[in-house]
Amino acid sequence: MIIHAGRALLIIAPIVIALCAAACGKSGSSPSSPAPTPGTAALTITFSENPVPYRTSGCSGATPQGWYTTARVQETAGVAFTPSTLTQKLDGNVSALLTESFASRFGACTGGSFTPGTITANGTACATIGVCTTGTYSNYQFELSGTDANGHALTFTSPVLPFSPR
Repeated sequence: MIIHAGRALLIIAPIVIALCAAACGKSGSSPSSPAPTPGTAALTITFSENPVPYRTSGCSGATPQGWYTTARVQETAGVAFTPSTLTQKLDGNVSALLTESFASRFGACTGGSFTPGTITANGTACATIGVCTTGTYSNYQFELSGTDANGHALTFTSPVLPFSPR
């Protein structure tokens, strides 16, 4: 039997092409990965003094004595956070003396910018916190509750801030 090279190529070439096409369609392609999960805001809360000294003046006009210092809130995950409530506590209990909103208490940190009502992605917000009082307390803490830019409902709690004795 005599086989001509040209005819063999005509017979074998379509088979090789079909095998290559089938193999290429299966190998080299990986399953598609799911869409990435949107990030969640993360806040770091620090105080400029810890513990906070008792001061006999400078707290407020009506009650000059008390404990106060600066709180700094920094967003660290690259997702903006919009606080809806600010809850302040003295000695672990929600205090009627300290009923304020985030917007009324927090603003720009020294030398920084601020968008009212929000903590921008990787941004900061600062406030003077504490209590002006003739009463005696041993510590302070606050919570910020709200929603981040990806729709996550979140609550962040500051560390407990001890007050120095009078």
